Amino acid sequence: MKNKIRLILVLAFLAFISFYYGGEIKQKVLYINDVVIEKFYDASDFIKESIDEHFNQAEEIRSLRTKNQELEKSSALLASFANRLNLLLEDKNSTRYLPSVKLVKAISYVEIGDYKKVWLDLDDFNGENKGLIYQGYTAGMVVAKNNRPMALLQGDEKCTFAVYMGQNKTPGLVQGRNGELWVRYIPKSAKIELNDEVFTSGLDNIFFAGVPVGKVVKIIDEDLYKSALVESFANLSLPSYFYMIENF
Repeated sequence: MKNKIRLILVLAFLAFISFYYGGEIKQKVLYINDVVIEKFYDASDFIKESIDEHFNQAEEIRSLRTKNQELEKSSALLASFANRLNLLLEDKNSTRYLPSVKLVKAISYVEIGDYKKVWLDLDDFNGENKGLIYQGYTAGMVVAKNNRPMALLQGDEKCTFAVYMGQNKTPGLVQGRNGELWVRYIPKSAKIELNDEVFTSGLDNIFFAGVPVGKVVKIIDEDLYKSALVESFANLSLPSYFYMIENF
């Protein structure tokens, strides 16, 4: 009997609480529910916006990379055209000039530990020595090794091409020595100075004229000629692609 009375009192108390406070409790519950739903949608929108932003950035990066490659190609060609146009001012009988370059990809090093030789992905290579441009500057040259295209990067002893330097356009020949870039066979009477800029001369059928190489940082007088140590403009620490000179 006592248990029944207790049960009735408890039910009566709950009914009283529900009658007087039910609306307020319901409002509290609905408020909490609204807050939870609002936070959920805010989090959902944030995640969606973050994902969209990530993919937009990725797409923008791909677009910028493509534009960067196009600009590098244009830079290389414009440097050559500028040099040729300067010559046209001096020689009105110059012939038609249509240089072109091709994008080629570096695959791997030829030998572990030798960072001056790189295999290239190039299907239609005809075996001729070709100049390589990286970020608008000279990078080396393509040669044939085991019937495959191999890049000899600047600093390799077998990587040589013709250049000129300074305002007087002093001629010389770039050659690697102990990983450094040297211009050799400079005439003894030539007037060259530190910080003189070095450009390809286009007289070797490897590069066209006017591609920047670097600047002179040291000059040595030897027995029959001068030599100049050149600080390269190109950063060839980890190249992934080059532009190969196709024709002049």
